[in-house]
Amino acid sequence: MRLKRPFLKLPIRFDAEAIAAEVRALPPSAWTPHPTGFVGNEAVRLVTPIGEDSDAIDGPMGPTTHLQHCDYVRQIMAEIGGVWGRSRFMGLAAGSEVPPHIDIHYYWRTHWRIHIPVITNPGVEFTCGDETVHMKAGECWVFDSFLKHDVQNRGDAQRIHLVLDTVGGGPFADLLEAAASGPQTERFLRPGERSGDGLVFERLNSPKVMSPWEMRCHLAFTREQAGSDPRTIRILDRVEKFIDAWAAVWARFGSDDAGRGEYERVLEQARRDILALGISELEMPNEVPLPRMLDQLIFVMALAEPGGRVAKAEGGIGEPLRQAEPAAASNSFMDMGVGVVVSGSAHSEQRLQPPPSNSYRARFDRPVIVVSTPRSGSTLLYETLEQAPGLYSIGDESHRLIETVPGLAPQHRGWSSNRLTAIDATADRAEHLAEGFYRQLRDRDGNAPAGRARMLEKTPKNALRIPFFDALWPDSEFVYLYRDVRETLYSMLEAWQSGGFRMYPGLPGWQGATWSLLLVPGWRRLNGMPLPEIVAHQWAITTETMLDDLEQIPDQRVHVVDYGSFLASPQAEMESLAPALGLGWDRQLGPSLPLSKVTVSAPEKDKWRRIEPTINTIWPIVEKADARAREFVARRRAATRAAA
Repeated sequence: MRLKRPFLKLPIRFDAEAIAAEVRALPPSAWTPHPTGFVGNEAVRLVTPIGEDSDAIDGPMGPTTHLQHCDYVRQIMAEIGGVWGRSRFMGLAAGSEVPPHIDIHYYWRTHWRIHIPVITNPGVEFTCGDETVHMKAGECWVFDSFLKHDVQNRGDAQRIHLVLDTVGGGPFADLLEAAASGPQTERFLRPGERSGDGLVFERLNSPKVMSPWEMRCHLAFTREQAGSDPRTIRILDRVEKFIDAWAAVWARFGSDDAGRGEYERVLEQARRDILALGISELEMPNEVPLPRMLDQLIFVMALAEPGGRVAKAEGGIGEPLRQAEPAAASNSFMDMGVGVVVSGSAHSEQRLQPPPSNSYRARFDRPVIVVSTPRSGSTLLYETLEQAPGLYSIGDESHRLIETVPGLAPQHRGWSSNRLTAIDATADRAEHLAEGFYRQLRDRDGNAPAGRARMLEKTPKNALRIPFFDALWPDSEFVYLYRDVRETLYSMLEAWQSGGFRMYPGLPGWQGATWSLLLVPGWRRLNGMPLPEIVAHQWAITTETMLDDLEQIPDQRVHVVDYGSFLASPQAEMESLAPALGLGWDRQLGPSLPLSKVTVSAPEKDKWRRIEPTINTIWPIVEKADARAREFVARRRAATRAAA
């Protein structure tokens, strides 16, 4: 939303310590990493479509279970009033930033964003336009998201804000008016002073067919911001003619599906005409490309796809959004993201382009990436799959190979985690990594590849890197290995205690035993917990992240293996998995497999029962993620059997 100045401080204040207590009571698994991969950014989802764990921005909104556990937060929302959209706690690690950007998506055009600092420090600065402020704990702020803005945390502790989105309504309008009129006496809301019941949530937040009156509103807004370049004015005049034609179709059909063909025809004609006028060369005065501005306010949102529009907000609250691929490419001038990260930011939204034919990255054909939680038996599966003809591997885990590429190691990323996403897959990193892999590849007979090669890759950290590998090689195939969580937790605890899996000695700020196994998002919140709880959260965070990512990959590129079934019938599992991956299988495996090279103690049926009381204690931490994992494996295995 636009304001007359960059920031407004609303005349209301809240008990930051009471909010912080509710934040601290949330489980570490409630925190999710920033989907764009912005280092040090994470969130707890409070309001989402139908209250599910999702980053979507379209659909009927509802409270998540996390909001239901935050009584005072609900009281705050009730006091502010308004109709609530997507809302979150947003965390920004010490030394991290929200890079400079401008929010131009339709969602931000129609919503106010409220910031209430919960935990902060003097080193946290929010810049919007030409103004910089430090928001103090408990204060309530709104800002102009159409101006370039960024956040810096130069302090030595994490910043957490309660960030609430609303289209307005109720007492919120009076708060805005009072703030705009000048300094006011702040009202203080004490915990328990009012009820948090009866919150009102959005039901409709994107049109099935945008009305011509709404289009004219967005066009008028664009004209106000567009400057005086004659080429831009010419294009906006053509948009006005497009809206006139749209109004004629609207008069005949409204939002009836019978008009879809006519709406699409008008959209496509306008798009061709505007492209011919040279729109791709033009920018708004605030550096937003004009095509992107018109896309996100009008053309992409003008007509929902059959079955409804699903927009996934990849940015966190207060950060830029990226939308899932526009379902109707003909509606869009640019196959780009929605939020604009301003030039000069460390995070570019340009997609990784197909590799040149002479590059190392082009030498890979459908890489096979095994993903699993640590200590799930992935080494045994990897060592078995290495025997498939025509498959190449580096013969070991790729920790060093990946983390020596500049920018990919946790220490180069503010010690955020081992999480890597598509944003991290820059062209130079992709080529550097591809060359490193290719030079070490060998087949089962020790031969190096002569041309294109199918690579087998495995390290448990890759459970947090699925979008990264998908960006590097969009034809890659993922093999998800699931092992009974009780067995896995036993083995993970054993690994931590053995001292043989110490991954990051001297991890900054970590006060427990040397960090072992993969570094999960939100690891700082595990500080001070008993080791069994640390391990349980490590497993749950990895599993939820992995399943979220796998569900974004086309089904035909995702395969599942159940560790118990694999151990019981290795030959049958390989004879099923190898053809599904497009591989042959010409080996005869015995009824049992040799121990993997990372075995800590000899296998034993139900070994986990040695620590059954401990497993029972930490079970609530992993229960939800385990149920989801079991359902995912059962569904995919059933689909594979049906296809066979």
